Amino acid sequence: MRKLFVAIIALMASVSAFAEDVDLFFKGGASFSKFNLDGSKFRKGVAAGIGAKFQISDSRFFIMPQAMYAQKGQNNEVAATKDIAIAPMIYHMIQVPVLFGGSFDLPAKDMHLCVGVGPYIAYDYRFNAVKENMNYVRGKGENLLSHGDLGVAATFEWHFKRLFVFYDYDLGIRNLTQDNRLGQNLSHRSMRVGAGYTFPTFTVTRKKVVTTE
Repeated sequence: MRKLFVAIIALMASVSAFAEDVDLFFKGGASFSKFNLDGSKFRKGVAAGIGAKFQISDSRFFIMPQAMYAQKGQNNEVAATKDIAIAPMIYHMIQVPVLFGGSFDLPAKDMHLCVGVGPYIAYDYRFNAVKENMNYVRGKGENLLSHGDLGVAATFEWHFKRLFVFYDYDLGIRNLTQDNRLGQNLSHRSMRVGAGYTFPTFTVTRKKVVTTE
């Protein structure tokens, strides 16, 4: 995960070098998450964060890094194997998605859509401190689950002037189990809906260097 995080930062730095306009924003709303196990039910939670949208030159394309707090988990106990059941739980994730996408104007004035997709990396900073999670696995699977997560994130935003509403979806691809006792991969599935506000755009100026002989 550390190597992936370094790769994401390097990619952001290289792409943002071509950015001219930057939009800062904050967003918040409700989260709905579960695991990829059959029978796992969505757990309701909250999500909030900040981000920046770097417009690539004069195009409609952008790179959008974010820093999010997102609650994940599941709302019911699900039998994973004959001996192991995954209990109801909540993750308190600090999540960093880096999305690549584009903006599309709508016929109505001051309205446009934004669509983006890209990798995310996340970590539950207080998993062991939450009493509810002390017995998160029942049976022979104690200490089975990992704190970290990574996957693919996607977003769909509808903008009106500086306000916007959004729908985010996370597809976890990291196996959360510490060993093979579960007999299958366990990963997050989550979505978020809410609203946000975009601050006035500012332009990154670059000084031209003139050389003389």
